[in-house]
Amino acid sequence: MNLDLYSFESFPAETTLEFEADNIDFESEGLFLKDLLTVKVGIQQIGDEYFCHAYLTVPVEEECCRCLTLFDDELNSDFNFSIKIGKGESVLSSESDNSDVIMLGAGEHVADLSDVIREALVLALPSKPLCDEDCRGLCPNCGVNLNEEYCKCKDVEIDDRWEDLKNLS
Repeated sequence: MNLDLYSFESFPAETTLEFEADNIDFESEGLFLKDLLTVKVGIQQIGDEYFCHAYLTVPVEEECCRCLTLFDDELNSDFNFSIKIGKGESVLSSESDNSDVIMLGAGEHVADLSDVIREALVLALPSKPLCDEDCRGLCPNCGVNLNEEYCKCKDVEIDDRWEDLKNLS
């Protein structure tokens, strides 16, 4: 997942990068990347620093947190990062610890975007993915998907320790 700065004749510049989902080192339980991950990048140059604004989109298959069925969705994320070219061969700086800054050595022109893309994917993940806002989930007794059929459970067993709570009203 590289961005070659020499591929642009002048700045500001824009480009669209596409990566196979299989080539991305990203794992999340209940989420599967599909097809191509697309990143649109706008680049501004000031001296030896390139300021980038990117928009990421990737089709995914997610697992609903209520009914556990898989459904198709799309992750989208806006993010910013910068690429800084150092003066020497190896670049050691306090800024290199900043995940939003990609440090390159003098004479280097290809930036690896893997880390910033992976971070953008993580930030785009929904905390509770739902197949539908009205998802009814699973029956806690028999486990049937309540979106697909009605539950045939009649009596819900209540733990004897909670019986006294009925008398509180």
